[in-house]
Amino acid sequence: MTGVAPIRHLGRLRLVAVGLNSVIGGGIFVLPATVAALAGAASLPIYLVVAVFVLLIGTVLGRLARRHDGSGGPYVYVEEAFGPLAGFLIGWLFCLSRLTAFANLVGGVALYVGALLPAMARPLPRALIILACATLVTWITVAGIRQAARAFDVLAVLKIAPLVILGVLGLALVQPARLVPGPVEAAPLVRSILLLVFAFTGFEILTVPAEESRRPRADMPFALLATILSVSAVYLTVHATALGALPDLGHETAPLASVAGLLWGGAGRTGMTALAGISMMGCALAALVGSSRVIYAMGTARQIPAWMGALDPVRRTPARAALIFGLAGTALAIAADYGFLAAVSASARLLVFLGSCLACLRLPTVAGAPLRGRILPAVCAAAIGVSLFGLQPRELVFGMMGVGAGIGLYLIARHARLTRGTREAT
Repeated sequence: MTGVAPIRHLGRLRLVAVGLNSVIGGGIFVLPATVAALAGAASLPIYLVVAVFVLLIGTVLGRLARRHDGSGGPYVYVEEAFGPLAGFLIGWLFCLSRLTAFANLVGGVALYVGALLPAMARPLPRALIILACATLVTWITVAGIRQAARAFDVLAVLKIAPLVILGVLGLALVQPARLVPGPVEAAPLVRSILLLVFAFTGFEILTVPAEESRRPRADMPFALLATILSVSAVYLTVHATALGALPDLGHETAPLASVAGLLWGGAGRTGMTALAGISMMGCALAALVGSSRVIYAMGTARQIPAWMGALDPVRRTPARAALIFGLAGTALAIAADYGFLAAVSASARLLVFLGSCLACLRLPTVAGAPLRGRILPAVCAAAIGVSLFGLQPRELVFGMMGVGAGIGLYLIARHARLTRGTREAT
């Protein structure tokens, strides 16, 4: 590579800000309606189940983060446990999860704007909104980690404070009868869990920029748990409010904007639409920052063509990776729908978590005592396997195509390594 090193700029609080921006995005603004359509009032206890589930996964990732100072997160953890090919597959799945999340989020901005202004929901205005949002997020990512960190600080405050206010004040509108859960069939239940994984996760990105963190081994486990607990409290409050305040949550396009409209009229609906846009763009920024750093780590290891992850010598960021993923994400956002992208992203994340759990089981210094230290990752791995049954056939096909593209890049890089080795030997 170029010998250019990343800047260690992320302290503990900034890591939490990155985590909050990585998780709180399109999911809480759109998925309450989607999950309510699947599970009705039972969606509220499902939120609680998923909150506990992701807290356990965050604990597993925290154990692994204490071992490493290098960038890459789950990609590095799995590579250490199972070798380069397994590490590459997990790293590539991580990138696919962030790519589809980026597309989902910039598309979600257009979804909310279209709900407020129906004329903007037409194909051309929608595509222009997506293009504008993706361009801004990509520019900030390329500009540098300092600029991205400042944006994370501001966006974390802008998105969380109004959600807390909406959730707490909206409780006055709740009709308790709407919160009484009814029976739900197995297929909608598993599908709801899968989609909520998309809403609750994104915190895994905290483990990726270790080389840009001041004290990664100490601060990353703290930031993981702080992020998950904060997000869970906000989500449970907001979903309870939306479920209890709206008579037909399952058919809402912009559910939180509708709750804001009940509280504050048209101005509240407009303000919540603006907040949704800001929140989703902040989450899209975190997705692009994380995926470009994993591409940097894989390029450094020569597992993909090195030029893809090379650091810009001036900005010291993986600018090419950010541009490639920004363009691909824009195309996906224009072409695909919200639910499809959310399911694909969630399933890729679950596979990343599964690899991390298996790595935690394999690495003895992580697992601790022979039995006690392995119970948690084993339980998480089993729960992940069940959750993946919520995938639909077309989502599986798309995921397999994405993995195939990654394997193609891996083989190209491997051929280049072998060719270079032969030349050097000659």
